[in-house]
Amino acid sequence: MNELKYDDFLRRINIQDVLKDAGYQLNRKDGIRYPSYVRLDSNGKRIKGDKFIVTANGMCCFQPPAQKNYNVIGFIKEHPTLFPDYTPSMSLDKLVNVVCNRLLNNPIEYNQLRKEQKDYTPKVFSIKDYECLDFNRYNFASQKPFYSFFKPRGINLDTQKAFGYNFMIAIKEASNGQTYTNLVFPLRKPSDLSTIVGMEERSRPDKEGRTSYKGMAAGSNATEGMWIASPSKTELSKVKDVYWFESAFDAMAFYQIQREQMNNAQQLGKKETDRLARACFISTGGNPSMHQFKGMLAQTQAANHHLCFDRDEAGRTFALNFLVAKNNADVKIMSQGDSTIIEANGEKHLINFADKDFKLEEVANKLHLNMGMVSDKLSAYMMSLRNDSIFSGDEWLLPKDLLDLYGKYESDAEEYYSSKQSGLVCQDDLSDIRKTLEESHKVYSDAMRAAVAEFRASQDKRIYYEPCDKSYKDWNDQLLDKKAYSQTDEIETAFDDNGNDVVVEREEEYEEKDKNEEAEEREEEKKRSWFHR
Repeated sequence: MNELKYDDFLRRINIQDVLKDAGYQLNRKDGIRYPSYVRLDSNGKRIKGDKFIVTANGMCCFQPPAQKNYNVIGFIKEHPTLFPDYTPSMSLDKLVNVVCNRLLNNPIEYNQLRKEQKDYTPKVFSIKDYECLDFNRYNFASQKPFYSFFKPRGINLDTQKAFGYNFMIAIKEASNGQTYTNLVFPLRKPSDLSTIVGMEERSRPDKEGRTSYKGMAAGSNATEGMWIASPSKTELSKVKDVYWFESAFDAMAFYQIQREQMNNAQQLGKKETDRLARACFISTGGNPSMHQFKGMLAQTQAANHHLCFDRDEAGRTFALNFLVAKNNADVKIMSQGDSTIIEANGEKHLINFADKDFKLEEVANKLHLNMGMVSDKLSAYMMSLRNDSIFSGDEWLLPKDLLDLYGKYESDAEEYYSSKQSGLVCQDDLSDIRKTLEESHKVYSDAMRAAVAEFRASQDKRIYYEPCDKSYKDWNDQLLDKKAYSQTDEIETAFDDNGNDVVVEREEEYEEKDKNEEAEEREEEKKRSWFHR
C-alpha cells in the first residue's frame, strides 16, 4: 500500500470525523448548514465554551469567539491529548500519521514510524535563508512597511520605536515559488543573546484585522530560545524586572498601557522612574517550556519576575509551571474530568484553574512553593511558622546545619532538666550543665536570627502574578478594549451570508423564569396601550 501524505489526509478525511474521534458530538440545536460539535461531561451535560463550528467549505473548524481555523492536521496537533493514540512526549507528526491512518482504516506499523523519525534530520534554522527589513527608529521610510502589521494591534509608533531593535520583516521564497512576508520576533537563548536561534512569525492582518498565520520559522529552537527585549538594551545581569508573556504583541501592548499610566501619573505631579525602559520583556511564543524558564532564571536571579500570561486556564498553568521551575519542585499535574489534581510533597490538591477569582499566591501556599525569587533553604520552615516568633515553626523542616544546632540545644536541654529533676547531680555539675545549655541555645538562636534575616532580605525580589484586567483574555485585547466573550452573551460566528449572520449561538440554559418575566412585561405593555387609547 502506498504511503499516505498530509495532502492525502486533508483530501480524504472530513474534519467532522476528526471531531467525533476526539470525543465531540453533533450539536443538533445549531443549524445543519454550518454544523457545530460540543463535548459532554461525565453527567451528560454540555461543557460550556468547548464548542467547534465547521467552516463554510467543510474542511476546517474553529472555536468561537476565536477566529483561528483548524484543518485536520492542525486540529490534531493543537489538541493531541483528545486522541487515545497520544502518549506523553510523542511526536505530533507521528500522532497525525497514526490518527489519520486509523480513520482511513489503513494499518500502520509503529516500527515504520520510529524508523522514519530516526532517519529524519531536523532542519536547522538560519537567518541567512531570509531577506530581512529592519525597523530604523530615525528613518520614517523604514518604518512604513510595519504599519499594516501593528495598526490592527493598536501598537503605536512610540512603542514600535521602543522595541525597534527586536523585530523585523522577513521575506522568503518557498519551494513552490510563492513569496512569504511575515513580521518576525527573533528568538535567542538567555545564555547567548548574540545568536538568533529562530523566529516567532506573524502574517499581515486581513481587512478585518485578523492574523491568518502565526507560528515559528522552520528549524526554530523554541524549546530554549525566546524573544528577549529591553527598550534601553539593559544587560540581563543588571535587569531589575522581567515580564513574561505568551506573545511579543502582548508584551508590547503591556508596555504601551503601562507607559500611558505612567505619563498620567507624571501629569498629576507624581514622580515615576522609567523602570519599564530598563526592564526585560519575554515572549515564549506560546506554550513555555521548563528550559525557557530555567534558562532565563539562571541569568536574572536578582530580578523581580512578573508573570503576565493570558487570563485563561492555560496561562494560569504556565504561571504555576514557572513557580515549579524556580523552586525545582517535584510536582505532578494530573487531569481528572474537568478538574486538575496537583500532587506535591506527597499531598494531592484539587485546583480550579477556571475559577474567576484564581489567585496564584494561594495555590503557591498550598503547594509550598516560594514566591520569593531567591530560592532559600529556609523557605519550608518559614512557611510553617505559627506566630510572629521565628522559633514557632516545625523544627524538622530546618536545613541540616540549623537542624544539627537545634538537635545539640535540645539534647543539652534534656540533660539539664533530667539532671535537675533527679536530684542526684551536685550543684557545681548542674551549673556546668546549665552553662553548656546556655551556650548551645545562644549558638542556635544566633544562627537562626542570621538565617531568617538573610531569608527576609532575599524576599525583596519576588514573583508577581500580573494578568490583564478581568474583562479581557490578554494584554493586547485590553489595549484594543476587546472584551472577553461571556458564555451568557450572544456570540456571532465569523461567517457572513450577504450581510446576514449565518450562525448565532445563544446561551442554551435560558431560564424559564426569564421567559415568564418577558411574557409578563409584554402583557403589561398591551394593557398600558389599551388604557391610553
